[in-house]
Amino acid sequence: MTTLRTYPGACFCGAVRFEVDGDLSHGTMRCNCRFCRKMRYWEMRLPDPDGLRILSGAQAIAITPSQHPLGEGEAMQHAFCQSCGTRLWTKGNIAEMGGRVTLVFVPALEDVAIDELLAAPVHYANGAENDWWHAPADTAHL
Repeated sequence: MTTLRTYPGACFCGAVRFEVDGDLSHGTMRCNCRFCRKMRYWEMRLPDPDGLRILSGAQAIAITPSQHPLGEGEAMQHAFCQSCGTRLWTKGNIAEMGGRVTLVFVPALEDVAIDELLAAPVHYANGAENDWWHAPADTAHL
């Protein structure tokens, strides 16, 4: 069962502040595709794609389109702070994930206890081989 919690979040410099409704204990994801490896991306999928609220700094948010195909209907946009470069979230419409999704960069969440981060399950995706639902052979580098 998912117990939603409102997590505050921010970029490193504090220019962007937001909050999300999610549940780290429901799981997170790390992937070995080129984008995720380069960005050291660790994400939490929000149960409701509209569960993200920008509190301040909307003018400091930059959006980049995805550079890798997930499949038909893929439309992903990655948000980051244009002042300090902190990754913030990804929004997309991914048929393989049921349509609209919002994925929040876990390190951008604030006030999360280390114990909660350590207990959060991690799904490892083999995006490098377009096998998103299975773990790659090696995950230590993720």
